[in-house]
Amino acid sequence: MNAFIDFIVRLLLDAVTMPGMLGEVALRSPLSAIIVATGSLFILGAVGALGYSALGALGIPLPKLGSGPGKRIE
Repeated sequence: MNAFIDFIVRLLLDAVTMPGMLGEVALRSPLSAIIVATGSLFILGAVGALGYSALGALGIPLPKLGSGPGKRIE
């Protein structure tokens, strides 16, 4: 059980230090900043899509994406 607690503590500490490390990498060159920003947007989109799907699976009414409210796809 001690190894599990050590793993969780290490994981949380690394999660706290990660934004500082990403900031250092992003400030090294303009291309690095663009790559970090693009990766962040990709991750944000993936998490948003998963969250939207999870909320829909839980039965929470959500607005329909894509087609308008009156259009039917046949």
